[in-house]
Amino acid sequence: MTLIYKKHYFLHKGFIFYFSLLFMLLYKVYKLTKLLRDIMNLQQLRYVLEVEKCNSITRAAKNLFMGQPNLSKAIKELELEIGITIFKRTPKGVKPTRDGEQFLRYARSILAQMDQLESFYKTHAEKALRFTLSVPRATYISTAFSQFLNSSLQKEQLDGKKFVVYYKETNAHTTIQDVVTGESDLGIIRYSNVHKDYFLSIIKEHGLAYECIGEFTKSVMLHKEHPLAHYEDIPFHALSHYIELLHGDFQEPTLSLQKASEPEMPQKRIYIYDRSSQFDLLREVYGTYLWVSPMPEEVLQRHDLVTRRCSLATPTTDMIIYPHKESLRPLEISFIQLLQQTLKQLK
Repeated sequence: MTLIYKKHYFLHKGFIFYFSLLFMLLYKVYKLTKLLRDIMNLQQLRYVLEVEKCNSITRAAKNLFMGQPNLSKAIKELELEIGITIFKRTPKGVKPTRDGEQFLRYARSILAQMDQLESFYKTHAEKALRFTLSVPRATYISTAFSQFLNSSLQKEQLDGKKFVVYYKETNAHTTIQDVVTGESDLGIIRYSNVHKDYFLSIIKEHGLAYECIGEFTKSVMLHKEHPLAHYEDIPFHALSHYIELLHGDFQEPTLSLQKASEPEMPQKRIYIYDRSSQFDLLREVYGTYLWVSPMPEEVLQRHDLVTRRCSLATPTTDMIIYPHKESLRPLEISFIQLLQQTLKQLK
């Protein structure tokens, strides 16, 4: 009985050992499969963004060094997985559907973050200079940023140093989130002065430091042949007959008292997400206008545009935010100073 008991004991113990080993192997296979699946999902995102860029599956497949049938299959699999149609066929190629446009915006954001993560943690013999910024859609900011890159990064280029720059145009709430999470080193938020307390409370709640770039009153930008272009100060009620351009992700926290007291305007609006398209629309679409911060004269002349005052325009503030006051680098300080100087010159 003793020998039989021992035999069963060792058989039982051996079974547990081999079962545990098998379980570990299966778990490793599962993890590897999941990893490969996740990598494939990211690769599919790159596929659809390339198709959007080319407006053609054939050209995208060529750029991706893969066969067109394989690319089409990958896109179909992705569409089935997420439950939407990303592209529609047109005589001029493929174009995103409305759902597809939203998905592609998310895809760009995901890949940008993944690329940033990879770039940030990738080991280098020499650490790269990293500068990330989230800002409102403003021409004076992009102009100042271009000048800043030309002057401040020239030395790094000459010295052969590596640098990574991310410039993201978005709304105030996303900018605050980007700085809080560390996605951006600096953020610039824009708000009407009636919302000052609202934004300051959020900034202080997250323990962010802040500094005013400048205050200004928005003006109305329109084509030089616009029916209202002859006014020096456009009557607010006159705008109701024309089409307002708005950035699609703009968010007002609350309805201000001043807005509430203004006459209700007809909903003649075009929402845009790409700032460069605003110049084409103002130039080509009759009767369009856009509320803007101070604009460089050279940009206005280039696009045959003018800016005009409007007596009911509300004072606005651009403010820079960052995690900790002591964390500002000389590079960031010089950029803030250039921004303040640029806005002051344009006002």
